Amino acid sequence: MAANENSKIAKNTIFLYIRMFFTMLIYLYTSRVLLLVLGVSDYGLYNVVAGVLAMFTMFSGALQIGTQRFLNFAMGENDDDKLQRTFSIALGLHVIIAVIIFILGQTIGLWFVCNYLNIPEGREIAAVWVYEFSLISLSISMLQLPYQACVIAHENMNVYAILGILDVTLKLLVVILLQFISVDKLIYYAVLLFIVHVSTMVIYNVYCNKRYLECTYHIVMDKSLAKEIASYSGWNLLGGCIGPITNQGVNILLNIFCGTVINAARGLSITVNSFIMQFVSNFQIAANPQIVKLFAAKEHEKFEKLIINNSRVSVYLFLFLAIPAYIEIEFLLDLWLGEYPDITIDFVRIIFIQSLFQTLNKPVNMSIHASGRIKWMNIANTICMCIVIPASYFLLKLGYSPIAVYWINVLFFMSDNIVCLYFSRKYTNMPVIRIFREVYLNALVGSIVMFIVPFLISLKFEEGFLRFLIVGISSVLISSIVMWFWGMTDGMKALVVEKVKSLSK
Repeated sequence: MAANENSKIAKNTIFLYIRMFFTMLIYLYTSRVLLLVLGVSDYGLYNVVAGVLAMFTMFSGALQIGTQRFLNFAMGENDDDKLQRTFSIALGLHVIIAVIIFILGQTIGLWFVCNYLNIPEGREIAAVWVYEFSLISLSISMLQLPYQACVIAHENMNVYAILGILDVTLKLLVVILLQFISVDKLIYYAVLLFIVHVSTMVIYNVYCNKRYLECTYHIVMDKSLAKEIASYSGWNLLGGCIGPITNQGVNILLNIFCGTVINAARGLSITVNSFIMQFVSNFQIAANPQIVKLFAAKEHEKFEKLIINNSRVSVYLFLFLAIPAYIEIEFLLDLWLGEYPDITIDFVRIIFIQSLFQTLNKPVNMSIHASGRIKWMNIANTICMCIVIPASYFLLKLGYSPIAVYWINVLFFMSDNIVCLYFSRKYTNMPVIRIFREVYLNALVGSIVMFIVPFLISLKFEEGFLRFLIVGISSVLISSIVMWFWGMTDGMKALVVEKVKSLSK
C-alpha cells in the first residue's frame, strides 16, 4: 500500500476516533441516566419495542453498503458521469425502500407489537406511541443514508466525525431534558429522538448537496447500472436482513420467556460491546473505501496486503481493549450503572467472544463485497443463521438459561468466518492459508499471552479500584509488548516509527 494511502487511512482513523471518543463519553452518561429516569422495566420495554423496527433496518443497511461500494468503484475507475448516475439511482432506491418499510411497519410490525410482545400491564399505549415514532424516524432516516454513504466514499471522515458528534450531542440534550418532564417519559423520549433524527437528516442532505456534485438528483435511465445496483443490494439484503431478524427474534424470545428485565440486560450488554467495537469499526471504516478502490483498479498485491493488515490490526485493537474489560466487567458495570440485572455480566463476556470472531471476519467479508459477487456467500450465511432462532426457542422451552442463547450466536459467527474465507478465496484469490497463519494463528497465540498475565494478577486482589488499576496497567503493558514483538509485521513497525518521527518534527 502506497505511503499516501497509509497516510489517508491513518488520518481518517484519527478523525473517527475523535468521533468515537465523544460518542462513547456521551453514551456512557446517557445510558446510565436513561436507565435511572425510565427505570429497568421501561428501559427494557423501549429496547424490545424499538428493536422490532431494527428488523426493517436490514433494507437500509444493505442499500447503504451497496451505495458506498458502487460510489467507490466509480471513483476507482475515475468515471465522474457514472458516479453521478450511481448516486441518483441509489437515492431513488432508498425512497422506494422507505415507503416499503413504513407500510410493513404499520401492518405486520404493529400487529406483532400489539399481539405478541410481553408488555407490562398499563404500558400498552406507551409501547404503541414508542413504536409509531420510531417507525417514522426510521423511514425518514432512510433518506439520509445515501448522503452518509457519499461522505464515507469520499473519505471525508472529518465531516462524518463532526456530524456524528452533533447527533450524539443532540441525544444528550434529549436525555437531560427528559429529567424535567413530569408526564410519561418513555413517550416523550421517542418523540424527542424523532426530532433529532429529522434534524440530522436535513443537515446531511444540505451539506452533501452543496459539497458533492453527484449529490444533485437527476432522473437516470440507465437500466444496466440500476439492475447491477439493485441486484447487488438485493443479495446484500439477503445477508443483511438475516442478522437483524435473528437478533431481534432472539430478543423477542427472551422477552416472551424471561420478561423485560432480561431485555434490559441484553440491551446493556450490546451497549457495552458497542463501545469496544467502535475502536475496531472506525479503523475498518477508514480502510474500506481503499479496499474497493484497489480492487477496481486491479492492484491485487496491494489489495491482498491491505486485507491481511486490516484484519491483523483490527483483532489486536479489539483484544487490547476487550481483555481488561472482560476481566473487570463487574467493577466497570458497578461504576457505570450502579444497579443492573446480574446476568448482564455473563451477557457482556459472551458477546465479547462473539465480537472477536466478527472482528476477524469483517476485512475478509469486505474483500468479497469489493468483488461485487456476494450472492452465494449471503445464501450460505443465511442458511447457517436460520438455525439460531429455532435452536434458541428449544433451549428456552427446555428451561435453559438465556446465557445458552448467547452461545448459539457465537457458534454462528464462527461458521461465518469459514464461509467468508472460502468465498474470498474463490472470488478474489485471497490466500486463505496465509490469512489463517498470519492472522488467526497469530492472534490466537497473542490473545492467550495478553489474557493470562492480567487474569492471574486479578486473582491476587479483591475486586475494587486498586485491582482495576493494577489489572488495567498490566494489561496495557503486556498487550503493548505482545503487539509490538508478535502482532506487528516489520512493515507495520516501520510505518509507526515513521509516523512518530513525523510528529516529533
